[in-house]
Amino acid sequence: MPELKPHAYEHQQPRRPLRLPRRLKPPPEHPAPPNLKVFAWVGLALGVVVVVLALPYLVAYLMALAGL
Repeated sequence: MPELKPHAYEHQQPRRPLRLPRRLKPPPEHPAPPNLKVFAWVGLALGVVVVVLALPYLVAYLMALAGL
């Protein structure tokens, strides 16, 4: 009985299905990604507003815990 050795991998070029038409023109260019800087600034501003509004409540809570 011959020895069973796995065959070495040989890369084969992918074959295009015959039912698909050949592409004669290059694919269209993708649009540029959206500019998200505005959203970053709005998020930062909202974060500052939340901190400013929550700070007095946090100070009052800490003072109540300390018994002042």
